[in-house]
Formats: sequence, C-alpha cells, structure tokens
Amino acid sequence: MSTPIPTRLTIVYRSTDAENGKPRPHFYGKDLALASILRAAEALPTQPRLVFLNDGVLPAERLALMRRHGHVRRIVGGSNRATFRTAVARQAALCTGDRELVWFAEDDYLYRPDALSSLMAAATAFPEADYFALYGSDALDTASPWHRPAVRPEPGAEGDPDARAAGSVQWFRAQSTTSTFGVRARALRADAALLRRMPFAGGAWDTATCLALQGYLPFPRPDLLPQSDGVTARTLIRAAVRIAADVGAAARLGGRRVLVGADPELVHHMEVHDGRTRTSPSAATLSTDWRRTAEETRAWAVDRAFVIAG
Repeated sequence: MSTPIPTRLTIVYRSTDAENGKPRPHFYGKDLALASILRAAEALPTQPRLVFLNDGVLPAERLALMRRHGHVRRIVGGSNRATFRTAVARQAALCTGDRELVWFAEDDYLYRPDALSSLMAAATAFPEADYFALYGSDALDTASPWHRPAVRPEPGAEGDPDARAAGSVQWFRAQSTTSTFGVRARALRADAALLRRMPFAGGAWDTATCLALQGYLPFPRPDLLPQSDGVTARTLIRAAVRIAADVGAAARLGGRRVLVGADPELVHHMEVHDGRTRTSPSAATLSTDWRRTAEETRAWAVDRAFVIAG
C-alpha cells in the first residue's frame, strides 16, 4: 500500500498551567513557546489546523491567543502521562483520512521558523517514514539486532551515508524522541493502543515507545519485573506493560515503523541540559543559537501585538 502525500497538518498542542522544578534557560517562557510554533505555522503554504488541549486555567492573554489561532479544549489530566493519553485517543478517533500528518506538541519547546515546513517536506520526501522527530540526536544503529537495540556513535546525521536532505535539514534514522513528535494519520490509528499504554511502563517511556514501534526490544529482561521498589499494584501494572511491549516488539519484525529525525534539531526543549538530562546533540545542533531564535521570536510576536510575559 502506497503512502499518500500529506496535504494537511494538524497540531495538537498540550498545555498546562503548572510548572516543574527543572532548570530553565533565561529566555524560557510558555508564551514564547506558543509564539514560536505559531511563527513556524505561519511559514507553511497551507495553514495547519491547531487544537489546544489545556489542562488547568491558563493566563487570559495566552488563552486568547490560542482562541485566535485554533480550537481550544479544556481537559482534566493532572500529569503529562494523562494528557498525552487523552491527546492520542482523541486525535486517533478524529483522523479518518490518510493524507493527514499529526504533530503532537508540548508547551515548553522553542521552534525554529522553518521547523514545520521542513517537517512537511520530510513527510513528502520520505513515504517510508511513519514518525518524525524534530528533537533528539540519538541515531539508530539499524544493523543492531532487534533484541539489542543500539545507538550509532555519531549523533544525528553525522557519518551516516544514508542521511538525506528535505526542507532545510538532513534526516536520519532516529532511535527515539520525546512525546513531541509527528505521525502519519494511518500509523496513529493503528498504534493508538500502544501509544496510550506505554506511559504506564514508567521510566523513560517515550524512548521505550519509540523502540517498541520500530520493532526493537524496549526492556531487557532484568527490567521487566519489580525489584527494589517491591511488589505493588503499580509495579505489577508496569511489569505487565513492559512484558507486553517486548512481546509486541517481537511481533513487529515484519511491520516495523520508521522514525526519522532532523539534523540539526529544529525545536529546542527549553531546559538547561547536561549529560544526565540528554545525550550529546549533533555538531549542527550545537551550532544553533537558540538565544537568537528566542529573541527573533519575541520580536515577531511584538510586531503582531502578542503578549509575551517575561
């Protein structure tokens, strides 16, 4: 079955009124994050459909901006896991055609203005790809066995003879990304149950999800059953989900999904990163001046009379 060229982009933007204790760069702000994705959307030849799923009460100015640009829905989540599961279930039910690309977005990412146009270019250029990452430089070693997935020593597209250009960046086979990602409508409908189940796996469930979708074993045997935290209802559920994910990965050997990533990264997770919070980005990503992107986004927003706090 051929893959239809996407003609429509739907952005599902999850936002919350809560903040966590993660260290942030000085330019961080949820108003800035929102403005940056609107700026990237403006660069598209066909405007996307924006759906804002809000958990909690947002500032009035931000909410008004969302209403000017898309459809706003209030949801009750209470956690990233809960709102992600709601977003996937809702959009999978609404995706009835195959020419739609869905971008799931969190509210603390800064977008380059060419981010979404490059995403759509990749979706057109690479019909074999099912999932798309604009963040993350971990490159999948496609020669690694399914039961022992490995990351290439070079990040991103570096040293990868199979990397290809689309939009303004190179694209490579990615090992994983976060819960900010793109997916074709057909794959979303087929994978919705797995996507909604994997957050209960605990730990780095977004990485585990990406591995399972690509037919790689997400959990080695020692990580399957409860250990030091004892046997509780929660750990038993986690174990059941992990075992099911491993079994499902084995069953996918004939129908693996393909995840491609952008190099340089086109979105920036606005956290202060070190070796504990993420692996080393590619050289092209490291050369991106995100402070300048933030300043230019702020100026773009001011020109349009958007209210940007901070």
